[in-house]
Amino acid sequence: MSQTTQKISIFGLGYVGSVTAACLASRGHDLTGIDVQPEKVARINSGKAPISEPGLDALIDEQVNAGRLRATTDPATATSTDISLVCVGTPSTASGELDLSFVDSVCQQIANMLESSGKEHSLVFRSTMLPGSARRLAEQHFSKFIASGKLSVYFLPEFLRQGSAIADFRDPSLSAIGVLDPLTEKTIGNPVAGILDEGIEVVGLEAAELLKYSCNAFHAAKVSFANEIGRIAKGFDGDGSRVMELLCSDKRLNISSYYMRPGNPFGGSCLPKDVSALSHFARSLNVTVPTLDSLLPSNQNHLEHLIKLVEKTGQKSVTLIGIAFKNNTDDLRGSSLVNLANALLMKGYEIRIYDPLVSPSSLVGMNKRYASAKLPGLDSALKSDLSEAIPEAGTLVISKACAKLEELRPLLSSQHHLIDVNGWRDLEDLPGHYHGLCW
Repeated sequence: MSQTTQKISIFGLGYVGSVTAACLASRGHDLTGIDVQPEKVARINSGKAPISEPGLDALIDEQVNAGRLRATTDPATATSTDISLVCVGTPSTASGELDLSFVDSVCQQIANMLESSGKEHSLVFRSTMLPGSARRLAEQHFSKFIASGKLSVYFLPEFLRQGSAIADFRDPSLSAIGVLDPLTEKTIGNPVAGILDEGIEVVGLEAAELLKYSCNAFHAAKVSFANEIGRIAKGFDGDGSRVMELLCSDKRLNISSYYMRPGNPFGGSCLPKDVSALSHFARSLNVTVPTLDSLLPSNQNHLEHLIKLVEKTGQKSVTLIGIAFKNNTDDLRGSSLVNLANALLMKGYEIRIYDPLVSPSSLVGMNKRYASAKLPGLDSALKSDLSEAIPEAGTLVISKACAKLEELRPLLSSQHHLIDVNGWRDLEDLPGHYHGLCW
């Protein structure tokens, strides 16, 4: 990895943008984060992360104090930089297509900047986009700059897991970059080379775009597959977790065990939207993809299985221990637990929620809008005190270990039912009736 210091602008300060900015600054680069939301900019400039991610607050504070990281709402500041990274969101439309309006807007801003500055620049897309999107945007906004040699365009897919994003950035398990012409661009020239990992694979733009979707679709397939095996096992009082544990012990053929365990339906801001977009893209090509098309319905079936398990307890008071879509994050986008809470509220259940990482006042951007739309009663349902969250009788749906066993034990009795969503088997030793989701 090159040690040359680069001046870099990052458009979009969500998960990918804020982590990328902080990590690149920690490598000695000069970073300017650009976002349309003043609250995100203010948080960065005060040394705080705009989202909840382990270690990110401290890393941002360190880089801001060192003078290597700052944020602004003014896109014109990118004029003084060598590289622009585009990390804005690409949400799904109501039909399942990908909404590239935020990326398109940023491209127009960068084109305006190039028009006024006339300097050489490198544009690196990190926003998740379908194959052909980066090339189409490049042709639409930057043809003359590319033809004159003033602009180089790349697609750098991100593989950052929420909850371990900093570690993933520093020690990537997969690293590839897409170029306009893979036949002529065998290597990446400066300044972009200065921000890349050693041994990075160079491919075409479309291959890099598809690589990101392939990974997420495969992760979604693994989650759905493991959950379906878990439901089958549950049907004859078997242990789906044990079956998948044995399946994953075969490292020669089954390779990775990370997603291959029964538990929570998949969620978050990536897997549901990317599976939907890829299925839509396949249909536009008149390509039949029954496995991909089955992933979201299978995931919905698994959520309905969880709802039925709650209903079988016969309790009308339900406490959700954990509401974010996974551990070590406050991201509610696509969370199956948010969907569970919404479904139970519609059925007349009384809902309480305990998740120390989730605070309505700290939610920003799309995360905040999603929470407001999907669960408008979140403020009143969230309890900061565990004893307030657990009534004298009721059902606990435990998806995260955000409460310790010794904290739960004195609050439970035979009047409680515990539904273990993700295989925290120590819950069996607590007072109450234990139910495994797939075991």
